[in-house]
Amino acid sequence: MSARPSGPAVNPTKEQRTVSNNEPYSAKKMYRTHFEDYSRRWSEYFTMRREDGIIEVRMHSGGGPAKWGLELHRAFIPAFADIGHDPENEVVIFSGTGDRFLGSMDPEGWERYGFTKEYTFELGYEYWYKDQVHEPFALLNLEIPVIGAINGPFFIHQELALLNDIVICSESTTMADGHYTGMGIVPGDGVQTIFRELMGVNRAKYFLLTGQEMNAEELLNLGLVGEVVPDERLLDRAWEIARTVFKPRHPSARRMARALLVQPWRELLVRELPAGLANESWATHGYWGMAQENYDVENLKAE
Repeated sequence: MSARPSGPAVNPTKEQRTVSNNEPYSAKKMYRTHFEDYSRRWSEYFTMRREDGIIEVRMHSGGGPAKWGLELHRAFIPAFADIGHDPENEVVIFSGTGDRFLGSMDPEGWERYGFTKEYTFELGYEYWYKDQVHEPFALLNLEIPVIGAINGPFFIHQELALLNDIVICSESTTMADGHYTGMGIVPGDGVQTIFRELMGVNRAKYFLLTGQEMNAEELLNLGLVGEVVPDERLLDRAWEIARTVFKPRHPSARRMARALLVQPWRELLVRELPAGLANESWATHGYWGMAQENYDVENLKAE
């Protein structure tokens, strides 16, 4: 029997609570969120299902593989805050949709906010620095265990997978970084910290500066993931881990183990992320590829 629920994702009905409520929250009631609210509120970014306290969250774009864009970037912050404020959530499984985890950019979104023009301070701060100093903490601030299930290629924002408590990937997974050799910008949004810690200094620099692509077995051998799973078994295996590693433990043990194990990441990113992003944003004023004619925004290539 599959460990993963086989039914459809849970969706609210018209009779269930609405997304917005104009009445003030009661001063005699502890604040919390509700699955039927936020699963609908964030449905254009994430597909969610929950069973037995385990919530599966899969990012997507139009129901298919997620394309990285500014809206999705920002949505992570309030969406995972909503997940964290729901006491009925005990374990999170985080993954992508289809055959890619994050395989391309969203060119329409970048153009919509003016990123195909000359880079300005407003772009760097309002949509870039301001979001990314918070986005990794959208996951790290959760007080419940998180399983990262990488369902295929990804080339940017590896923190979404690699900062989690247990990380597994599919056999088709490949990983590269799109900053220096793709966008032609400074790799300073946290990857400089994450890969240094996971790979070691020299290997991390080689990976970030050369555009090296690693396959699933290389990720396993380097210790970036704990298991490589056949593609069709990935989410089933994530649910098995949720049920066998985390659910049998008392909630206090789960939460305190989580707090202990993510603390080093929190300290490192608090110290290094703002300065890294400042370097990344400042350097884009010297070169910004998206402003060039015929630049392939979706695949980060100058044609």
